[in-house]
Amino acid sequence: MKKGKLIERTKKVLSPVLARYFELEVKGGRGAFLTGLDGRKYLDFSTGIAVNSLGHCHPNIVEAIEKQTRHLIHVCAGIAYYEANVALAEKLKEILPAPLESVFFCQSGTEAVEGAMKLAKYVTKKPGIITFKGAFHGRTLGALSVTTSKAKYQEGYKPLLPNVYVASKDIDSFKKVVAKVGKGKIAAAIIELVQGEGGYIIQDPFFVKELVVFCKSQGILLILDEIQSGLGRTGKWFACQHFGIVPDIMCIAKSLGGGLPLGAVVSSKKIMEQWSPGAHGGTMGGNPVACAAGLAMLEVIQKQKILDNVQSMGGYLKQKLLALQAQYPKIKEVRGLGLMLGVDFKDSAYAKHIINTCLSRGLVLISTGADGQVVRFIPPLNVAKAQVDNALQIFERVLKG
Repeated sequence: MKKGKLIERTKKVLSPVLARYFELEVKGGRGAFLTGLDGRKYLDFSTGIAVNSLGHCHPNIVEAIEKQTRHLIHVCAGIAYYEANVALAEKLKEILPAPLESVFFCQSGTEAVEGAMKLAKYVTKKPGIITFKGAFHGRTLGALSVTTSKAKYQEGYKPLLPNVYVASKDIDSFKKVVAKVGKGKIAAAIIELVQGEGGYIIQDPFFVKELVVFCKSQGILLILDEIQSGLGRTGKWFACQHFGIVPDIMCIAKSLGGGLPLGAVVSSKKIMEQWSPGAHGGTMGGNPVACAAGLAMLEVIQKQKILDNVQSMGGYLKQKLLALQAQYPKIKEVRGLGLMLGVDFKDSAYAKHIINTCLSRGLVLISTGADGQVVRFIPPLNVAKAQVDNALQIFERVLKG
């Protein structure tokens, strides 16, 4: 196909509302690489925005998808019980910190956030939700109401969900919001322990532990958004394990479906059993093919000890990026956990130049942060050292100009 043809066709039939990082046309992907229409290989350190945890078209995931499609593609979990749905929930129970053991499947991260907030409101019978500055939780109206990372996300959509309050990322600010709203009026607080679209900012561990204690004392449920940070991305199954805490409710998505659309709300049986049958639902949640793909992905991570690779390669990559920071003053900060790393330039125009020039040299990186000033490194969790070195070489050549 002639270069530019896909772009031309896209502009005729697809809505322009979806913002795009690049005008990159691809025909396939394998492992850590994407293949352009012209056959050029691109080292992909964006992984579909932290979705393709094992790279593109991992053979075990492809096999699981093919096998599942020969038996059952869709039936709806509200109509029948089926193996893939239950098996994935059982696998999640294995890796989730206790007492999180009860799962509701949906199709995406924003749906998981919607479900988590509905669950909290339903169980507590309270109206209020507290979110934090710099948060990103999704684009549907409820999730958007607790998203603060970019003001433009909410432009044109107000009024949004009522009874949503924004706190700074410190315990005094949080307590002041609770006091102002009134005791007994807050159902839940929702937080990312590593802010994704907010710029890969790690929450202060002391604040997080104080938040857990205070929420418990006030009967406020704590919702953790582990959509981008969960399932091994930070070097542990979940970011909360770095902080030594367990939430009341957790949101999971992105990589959960092994590259297919899948999300989940997880909580304890005690909380989930208060969510009456019919109080929430969905047609496509827990789709058999997506569940089979997700199960295959988790099994590979377990059997091949991929978390060890995330820790070693994440530590190596961060060390090398910090060394580049010492050489290149335009890098203001390097931060993150595992293979969820951000390079903050404090300059959105320069960060855009970096990702565009890296792409022209065969490396796919994308930006994040309130102004797009942070370049993020989110390679496959099974990335090889040679691939990390290749990415670093390209990145440094671009820094040199």
